[in-house]
Amino acid sequence: MAPNTIARSLSILICTVLSLSFVGCGSLSTSVNQPVSQPENLFNIAPQIIAGDSIRSIQFHRVGNPSSAPILNLCENNQLQLQFENLSIDSKSYRVSLSHHNPDWSRSGLPPERFMEGFQTLPINDMEVSRNNRPRYRQYTFTFPTEQFQITKSGNYLLKVEDSDTGYLILSLPFFVSENAGALTSSVEEISVPRQNLRRMHRPVSQYSLPDFVEQPQFDLEFYFAQNRFWGRARQADELDFSAPDHVQFEVSQREAFIGDYEFNFLALNELSQTDNNVMEAYPAEVPPRLILRDDAEGFTSSQRINPARVGPFGEPDMNLNAGYANVVFRFDLESPPDSTTAVHLLGDFNNWSVSSNNQLMYDQQTDRWTANAIIKKGNYKYKYVWVDNEEIQDLYLDDQFVNNRQQYHAFVYMRDSAEFYYRLLQVQTFFSE
Repeated sequence: MAPNTIARSLSILICTVLSLSFVGCGSLSTSVNQPVSQPENLFNIAPQIIAGDSIRSIQFHRVGNPSSAPILNLCENNQLQLQFENLSIDSKSYRVSLSHHNPDWSRSGLPPERFMEGFQTLPINDMEVSRNNRPRYRQYTFTFPTEQFQITKSGNYLLKVEDSDTGYLILSLPFFVSENAGALTSSVEEISVPRQNLRRMHRPVSQYSLPDFVEQPQFDLEFYFAQNRFWGRARQADELDFSAPDHVQFEVSQREAFIGDYEFNFLALNELSQTDNNVMEAYPAEVPPRLILRDDAEGFTSSQRINPARVGPFGEPDMNLNAGYANVVFRFDLESPPDSTTAVHLLGDFNNWSVSSNNQLMYDQQTDRWTANAIIKKGNYKYKYVWVDNEEIQDLYLDDQFVNNRQQYHAFVYMRDSAEFYYRLLQVQTFFSE
């Protein structure tokens, strides 16, 4: 049996053991291969709303630090900034509101007046029109907290963006508000696995020094880890040590370990023309210009390494108003094509890591390649190809499985507040594997 076939079979087994499965939705109207049921996207959290086709180039981070995760420290002078662009012809007005959530992203019992001061809804007043008209777009910016829009409680939040005219919810994004109480130190333990499994496994391990107000840590605290800012895949620590009086050690068991060599391809789209090294063909007369990328081949990782400090769900689009968009065509040389019950999808920073009929690869008989396209702004992005089999997503199936990329992790410490009946977020830490 060929090495790629053996690796693929073992990858499916690992995916099953790790329960990387999804529930189906959606369809596709025309294709060479018949569409299969589309799985729900668990790269994002369950209540998150994925932007429609006209909303592009989302950025959500701390002010002044575009590579940071959306985390605020309560009662400190820090702000988050949301930016996005609308490619529709019509001018739109939007308003913003917040909701408070538990660690599992179910809605908490706190009404807005309990976690906010000032206005509970604010309009997005900062809008600029692009200087690039192929196509023209509008860029919206919202920065908070402000004097009119204050947050008073720690925890998990959703930032919600609605169309002011229709009330339609177009976008919701998770963020975190930490009390920065106590201290966290974290590291990543690499698990030795049998060579035939072909996978490195990571067990994040953290030690939390308790603040004075935590009196019953074994009853009141919960701990979570997330990898590569895929908040929908956060895992609760299931091995806890409360034996020390002043700190708690928490980690995930081997059963809940993360894939230690999780792989991304990298697209540096520096020029929207054939002068870009990634572009094989360009059609500049079209609006937006159509770019056909050089082939991706199964079993070969992108030659460019990913800086883990940049790993996030939105990439690094060029937010300059002169920067343009392109209709980017990805071509994949797939050794084992899907059948009537399977499909391959293109997921990346540019489509919110959402499995949908819009990014299912289709067979092109003329080139003997599998293709998908996306409207992408000039910038830097991560992406990968995922295999869908009978409503199960196997995002390890097409990896080459021999890379050793660093992984980014976040550790979260929550405390149940029995007096006010909500989960406080005491501490968050960002750390990396070796």
